[in-house]
This record gives sequence, C-alpha cells and structure tokens, in this order.
Amino acid sequence: MEAVKKYVNYLNMDIEPPTLNYLQRLIQQHLIRIPYETFSKFYYFSEGGSFVPSLETFAENLHLKGWGGTCFTLNINFGRLLKKLGFHCQFVRVNPGHLGLMISIDNRKLYVDVGYGSPIMKPVELEARQKHLLHGFGEEIIFTQKDIREFEVDRRSNGKTFVKKTIEWIPLEEEDLERDIQASYLDSDDNITMRRITAVRFQGNQCYFLRNRTLKVMTYRNIREYQMKDLDKWKDIIGEVYHFDMKSLDESIHFLQKRNIHLFP
Repeated sequence: MEAVKKYVNYLNMDIEPPTLNYLQRLIQQHLIRIPYETFSKFYYFSEGGSFVPSLETFAENLHLKGWGGTCFTLNINFGRLLKKLGFHCQFVRVNPGHLGLMISIDNRKLYVDVGYGSPIMKPVELEARQKHLLHGFGEEIIFTQKDIREFEVDRRSNGKTFVKKTIEWIPLEEEDLERDIQASYLDSDDNITMRRITAVRFQGNQCYFLRNRTLKVMTYRNIREYQMKDLDKWKDIIGEVYHFDMKSLDESIHFLQKRNIHLFP
C-alpha cells in the first residue's frame, strides 16, 4: 500500500472511494503530472530485459527521477493503481503496438488511456454511440466504432491524420500482454520508439512535445517550435520543462549513440 500512497501523493490527490468523478480527476492529474517519455524505457531495456517496472519501482521513480514511461509502463501501472483503489480494471490491446484500459463502473465500460502522449483527458464510453470526438492542444481525437468489439482511434492535427490505431474491445489481464510488451522493446529499425527520444507533458494550457532535438510548445491556438543544436542547452531546457534528472538525459544520448544515432555532433 506504500506504493499506492506514493503514486497518489505524486498526483497531488488523496485516496478516495472508486467513483467516476474520482477516475476523471485521476486521469487529468496523471496527464498533467506524469510525462510520456522514452528516457526510462531506454534505461529499463539497458538494465537487461523487456519488462514493465513494478508499481513500487514506478512510484519510486516518479519521485526520484521525474519519469513516467511509454504506453505499456504508463497504462499498466495506472491499471495496477486503479485496481488497488478498488476500480474494476482490465486491459485492452490497441493495434499496432499500444494498449489501453477498460474500466467498468455502474454497468458502463469506459476506455481510459494515460499512455498515448495525447490529451485523452476523460474516460470514453465507446459503446454509447458510434463516434466520439475529443479536442486538445491543436489535436482532434476521433473514436469510431468499426465492429461490435473494434474501435478506431484517429488522431488528427490541422484536419490531417497523423496516426490511427484500432482498439480490440476485449478485456485482457496483464499476463495476456507479455508478447506485446516484449515487442515494444525490440531493438530493431522498425521499432522507432527505441530509436528516438520522445517526451510529452501537459501543463496548464500548454503541451510540450519533444522529439530528439526539436521541442514543440502547443497551446489551443498555436504551435511554437524550438531547434536545439547544443547538448548542454538541450539538457538545460529538457531538465527545466520535464524535471528529469540529468543522469537519465546523458544515458539516453549514449543509448542512441550505441545504435549509431547521433543527435549532437
């Protein structure tokens, strides 16, 4: 229970009974407080295995390193937390290469996703209607029912799709996802997540999106873009924006260098 207290405390919240209102607030705080990022993914891979950190390790690294994770680490640990808090929570596969949560409250099944680097700020009752539309930070997220247990997630910017995935609306347990987790850590050219630095953080009315040396600052009205060519300046800015420890920034640069990807000369 200590890890649960640490986790909830990091969200600046208290432990409460499992209600829809509480779930909504947990999601919002999670997206604000905990970043989507690949720094920790590189670290866990380098430590010797394809794994998702335990709830204890995840909660500890929130406080010590400012880490979050990519989709499997974020959504699995949020799912673990919700179960400990008394929610009925299962996992769902999202193809390709993603997963989400199925939360059952009052005979309603809700889709939750805090691991997409996307402003899905509330639970979505997918089965309630054929199409759902969410807005945030210049992005549109459209959920469309394709079949009885299949929903498409279409993320658009400026009216153009930049990624589409398919939710398999079939409840799974953590052990059903072992192959998916291992595939997400594959050290191969077609697994782009392991070949670039990414970090996404929502703060107030701004979203900070880091891709290697480029930082985009998005609001509901515009996008500003900054190119960082100097390593020390990059570390200063990334440390200030995301509150990561400096050691993990160095480790990620070296991780990519070993794969012949050199962000800085």
